[in-house]
Amino acid sequence: MALISNAKGRKKEETASAYERLFGNRELGMLISKVHSAVISSGTELEKFLASKLPENTDIAIAKINKKERVFKDAKRDSTGKRHKIEIDCIIKTKDKLMLIEIKDGDTFDTKKVAGEVGSLNFARDYISKLMRIPKNKIDMYYCSFNAISHKQIEVGAKGLLGDCKAMTGKELCELLELDFDKIVQERKSQQKENFNYFVEELKKIPEIKDKF
Repeated sequence: MALISNAKGRKKEETASAYERLFGNRELGMLISKVHSAVISSGTELEKFLASKLPENTDIAIAKINKKERVFKDAKRDSTGKRHKIEIDCIIKTKDKLMLIEIKDGDTFDTKKVAGEVGSLNFARDYISKLMRIPKNKIDMYYCSFNAISHKQIEVGAKGLLGDCKAMTGKELCELLELDFDKIVQERKSQQKENFNYFVEELKKIPEIKDKF
């Protein structure tokens, strides 16, 4: 689990955040901004956490493990002609398939992000198919919601925008990675107490809140 204490959030010298405008309190707005930042970074933290549980000699590409196999430099060209990299969260090779996996920590997604991420998976599939001369029907795309309990939940959360991508739960991903899903969940929960305590202590430092108690 991402730690709030490590999150950047809104800086003091920056303009007021939406949270500051909502509460009318700069310190509280900055704290909630850190919470928001921690939530966003949870997905990246999850990939790193899963990677830390894998053996060094694995063929799976995730986080820093076999990074060159999931990051394709200059693969995509924008409207101005500038080239950009395509980065897949996780790539798993089986005997018959190549699996491209987008990993999400939550189960309710921003519509634009889903569309963009699915579009990137499709582009990556086409690019890899040409680069490695692999038939497209041998490359599967997955949208993994780690904490979702069913494919239906993921499909609803994705607003029906998955297209050719298949829904995947965290438990299914862990089975592919040969990891214990329940153990992973419990280990990540161990940091919840630290986040709770940090949040409460930071709240106590805000004069307007301290005066209420």
